[in-house]
Amino acid sequence: MTLNLDMSFYSVICELGNCFYTPETDLSDMSLTRIVEDLQTGQLEKVRAVLEFNPAEGWCNDITGDVLSAAFPADGEDAEGLEDAAEDWSDYRTERLTARTAGVPVRVAA
Repeated sequence: MTLNLDMSFYSVICELGNCFYTPETDLSDMSLTRIVEDLQTGQLEKVRAVLEFNPAEGWCNDITGDVLSAAFPADGEDAEGLEDAAEDWSDYRTERLTARTAGVPVRVAA
């Protein structure tokens, strides 16, 4: 099997409490259709950015708005409200998981 790095890959940045993370994803699942499906089915929550990149050509684009519009066409009509609407995409709107309840140590600087 050969690795072709001259193609577009997609990565998602999500938020958990006061930190950002990228969900572990197999290389074969770093496709646009897979990310849209995962958003629609609730596998990805609190998405803050979706990045399209090509390692061979050395470029990266923020395509968050396009991906969210594709995943949630009814929500995408108000482009200015996308960032605010990101808080409400989960099926668990009233059950927010914080870092503390997830067991992630919280460090506070004084």
